[in-house]
Amino acid sequence: MYDRFFGCRLLLMGSSAFRAKSLPQVVTGLIDTAIRDEMQIIVGEAMGACRYFQDYLKNLNYRQVIVGYANNIRYNAGNWRTLQYGNNLQEREANMIDDCDSAIVIWVNKSGVIAANLRFLAKLEKPTFVYEYSIQTKYAKSGWLC
Repeated sequence: MYDRFFGCRLLLMGSSAFRAKSLPQVVTGLIDTAIRDEMQIIVGEAMGACRYFQDYLKNLNYRQVIVGYANNIRYNAGNWRTLQYGNNLQEREANMIDDCDSAIVIWVNKSGVIAANLRFLAKLEKPTFVYEYSIQTKYAKSGWLC
């Protein structure tokens, strides 16, 4: 079990179904730690969690951010550097995971795409913090992926 990130590249990834007033405090606390450690942050540009991540980073004026995309950029809140990680969703997700050292993942309603990404992160033994949420039950839990 992990208790913190390692390496120099942190991936922020999550479900497009994530809708909240803000990111969970446990998640922002970990992002703040990564920023203090001056980690390079890789984030997607899809609706949902990725946009919340980007907005949070922009509000902090954090510059060490790469926005990963597949076919085109849909959102880049901080006008950060961009990098094409593939030609479709599966390639983008796999290549972003491969490029990171650690990850924070927001998983909503047991999304199948996120579940596959979590399995890949576990297979690669990358420290991953997961925030899981159910829209139906309003139940949330979080912790490190073993």
